[in-house]
Amino acid sequence: MKAPALLTSLVGLVRLVGLVLTCSLFVACHSQVKQVSSDAGNGSRRGSPPLCFDYRGEVQATGQSGVSNVWAYLNNTCSYTVDCTIYDDVTEKEQQVGVVAYRQLRFLLASGVPANKVRLKLECSWNP
Repeated sequence: MKAPALLTSLVGLVRLVGLVLTCSLFVACHSQVKQVSSDAGNGSRRGSPPLCFDYRGEVQATGQSGVSNVWAYLNNTCSYTVDCTIYDDVTEKEQQVGVVAYRQLRFLLASGVPANKVRLKLECSWNP
C-alpha cells in the first residue's frame, strides 16, 4: 500500500472510531428507561402497574354460540395494595378494582358479549 493510501485509510479509521465513541457517549448519557409512574404526593405513585403487579385479560366461551365472558386476572406480589382503573376494548368501559398485597383476583369485566379476544389498559396507584 502506498503512503497516501495508507494515510487516507488511517484518517477514515480515526473518523469512524470518533463517530462510534461520540454515539456511545450520547447513548450512555441519555436515559433509555421510559418513566412509567409518577409521584402522586404523600409517597404515592401513579401510572402503569408496578413490576410486582401482573395482569392479563381472557375471553372464555359460554354455552351459547358466539357469546363469551371477559375476565381480568390480577396478581399482586407487591407488599402493598394496588388500586387500578381497568379499561377493556370489548365494553370500552372503565372499572375500578383494588388488589391487596400478595393476593390474586379474578375479576369479571363483561358477561354474555360477542368477543373472542380482549386488550386491557391499566392505570394504577399505590403507596410503596
